[in-house]
Amino acid sequence: MVVEIEYYKGNVLLYGPKISFEEFELQIKNIESLYDRQEDNFVPLLCRMYHWNIIEDEMQAQYIYDRDVEKCFQVHWKGYSG
Repeated sequence: MVVEIEYYKGNVLLYGPKISFEEFELQIKNIESLYDRQEDNFVPLLCRMYHWNIIEDEMQAQYIYDRDVEKCFQVHWKGYSG
């Protein structure tokens, strides 16, 4: 599954195991409480602790975390019926 971490310094797409939205929120909450704000190791810590990998491909994220407002979002999109 793909998640996006949005941040004013740049957005990052991550690929990892399929998890529920609630589990994603718990992961984010845990990382928010642990990461070093001076070094801003938020993404590396999230990747290391929860087995996410940074990806360069443009893909649709299932979940988004906006670090600026500290809020998680679940993406809902309608399939193309052509």
